[in-house]
Parts: sequence; structure tokens; C-alpha cells
Amino acid sequence: MSPAANGSNGSNGHGVAVPTPKPLDLVGKTAIVTGSARGIGAACALELGQRGANVVVNYTSAKSKGPADKIASQITSNGTGAKAITVQADVVANEGQQALVDAALSLSSSKSINILVHNAGHGDDCYLTDVTEDFYRIQTDINMKAPIFLTQKALPHMPRSSRIVLISSCSARMGVPQQTVYAASKAATEAFARVWATELGQSRGITVNCVNPGPVATDMYYASSQEFLDELKPLVDSTPAEGRVGEVGDVAPIVGFLCSEESRWVTGSTVSANGGLLFH
Repeated sequence: MSPAANGSNGSNGHGVAVPTPKPLDLVGKTAIVTGSARGIGAACALELGQRGANVVVNYTSAKSKGPADKIASQITSNGTGAKAITVQADVVANEGQQALVDAALSLSSSKSINILVHNAGHGDDCYLTDVTEDFYRIQTDINMKAPIFLTQKALPHMPRSSRIVLISSCSARMGVPQQTVYAASKAATEAFARVWATELGQSRGITVNCVNPGPVATDMYYASSQEFLDELKPLVDSTPAEGRVGEVGDVAPIVGFLCSEESRWVTGSTVSANGGLLFH
């Protein structure tokens, strides 16, 4: 199990709450957050909703419908006037990508998509000698192919000052054994941010950034083997900011900032939301 698996519940359950008051700086904006029924994605959806954005909450499997509905309900009842819709869609599939775009346009009074957060991801571990083509395909499809083609479909509807944020992982830089495919695919998202910032900046007025979490306390994290958690503990304990695993609430506000007007001069960047692990 990879250290920053993206699609799981936070340690306090799928009803992730961000306690600090939020500026209502995204009122009238519409956002798509992929993989947003649980974990980091759910926290990002709630963060954007608390700032006033309308949010498309995306989930894949039927078992995630309940958590996705609860996230959408929290957004619509947060007092900001934000709207939310849940969409069951496979972000790898062409029809799933189009369903997310169509849902966002249905939420937007201006028929625009202002924010696109690529959170959905897949992480699994395998030694190089055991990597198969199927193992490679599954991870690269969702971690690389999906962001490329969903962005391609959303772009015609993204006005100037729109925001694209990709969720990477500290695994992209740490050289963790068994992560040939996962680490490479997450490093790719950082490359996407740099390339797309150049392509979409002056021409379209869109900023593109990447957020790089370390280990985050999600259900997927705690579902890892005890051997994995024991191996990771020294790294977690050595985190410079504080000797603990990260929380989804440590990551989502950074995404919120990168989607705000205040981040207009930040693009092509990778923000390390990992307590300083990469500097230790």
C-alpha cells in the first residue's frame, strides 16, 4: 500500500470537517474533484464547498455511493449556497470523463468549469522483477491517462482564471522499494503541472499546480499490512513538522488556496504537503 493513497476515508470518517472559518472566495465557481467520496478527495470537495464553490463529487464503486451522498449533503447544507451533485463515473473511461464534465456544466449558471482537482488515484506495490503489464496498466491508467483526457474534455469549458490541481505523492521523490510504477506515475503528475502551466498559462489564463502529500491517515492507510505500517513508523516519527501521520485537513486547505484568486501567481509548482519529509 502506497504512503499517500488518495481514495480513502479520513481518520475521522467520511464526514470530514475542516474546523477553521473559510473565506467565501469561490462563490459562483464550479469544481470537479475526482475520487471525492473519501479521504483527501472528500476533504478537498468539502474545502471548496465551504469556500462557496459548487462541487461535482465523484465516486466509482456502488459501495461509495453512501459516503459520496453524505459529502454532497454537507456541501449543500454548509450555509454558503453551494450546490453539489454526485456522479458515479470511471475517470479512466471516455464516458466517465464526459459524465463529470456534463455534471459540472449542469451545476454552473455560466456553463463553466472553473476548478479541476485530479485526486483519484491507485497505489499498489510490486518489486520490479514481478511487474506485469496489467499491474502497470491499472496504475498508469488512473494516475496518468485519466488526468490527461479529463483535462482535455474540460478545457473548452474552462474560462480564464480557472485552476487545475493534481494530487501527487511523496513517493514520487523518495525511491521507496516496490514502487516502480506508482512512483513514476505520481512523478508524472508533477511533470503535468509544469508542462500544462506553460501550455495553458498565457494562452488560456489557467494555472496548474500539484500537491505532494506524505503519509495521510485514511482508511486505506490503516488497511495496510502491519508490516507496512511498522516499516513506515520511523519515517512518520521523523517528520520535521511534527512526529505524526498527516491528516486530510493538512492537505485540503492547500488545495483550496491553489484554487483561489490569491494563488494567481503560483503555477507549475509542486507544493509539498508532507510535514517536511522530503527535506529530512
